[in-house]
Amino acid sequence: MNCKKIGIIIAMCTMFLGSSLDVSAEEIEPAGYHVYDIQEEQASDTWYGIARGTYLRAAVSKILKGSAAKYVSCSGTTFAHQASDRVFVRIYLDQSDSGTDGWWTVNYWTGENHNNSTAHVSVADYEITRDKYYSVKGSHSVTEGETTEVTTTCTNALYFD
Repeated sequence: MNCKKIGIIIAMCTMFLGSSLDVSAEEIEPAGYHVYDIQEEQASDTWYGIARGTYLRAAVSKILKGSAAKYVSCSGTTFAHQASDRVFVRIYLDQSDSGTDGWWTVNYWTGENHNNSTAHVSVADYEITRDKYYSVKGSHSVTEGETTEVTTTCTNALYFD
């Protein structure tokens, strides 16, 4: 299963399980594009919304090798065009033996703001198992009134030897 499909499933589960929204709220995935950046010590996925007049502006997830070989740092941010009722981000730290399949979630962290235009969450120097691949997936949403706009992000895998 590719990152986009997994990300969509995560976003849907997050919205259903982690939200106090009314069942009648309209959920929309706005048009946008991803910019992936991978370097030796870090990887990120930045999503930019291309639709004019929507609530969700951008979303970022990032993974970074920590202060020592057995640590990872990760973060996620959701940006709205303007202060909104609810701005939400949840990031998932996933692990794999091969870096291509067999992914499972090690831990997750959540950030949420009300009447604001950003939500951010980060964790520094989280201890991991060495000789594995790690990736960060993000579930992002902005709610204004009855409308919730959602997207997902997913970094490339980094190997921690």
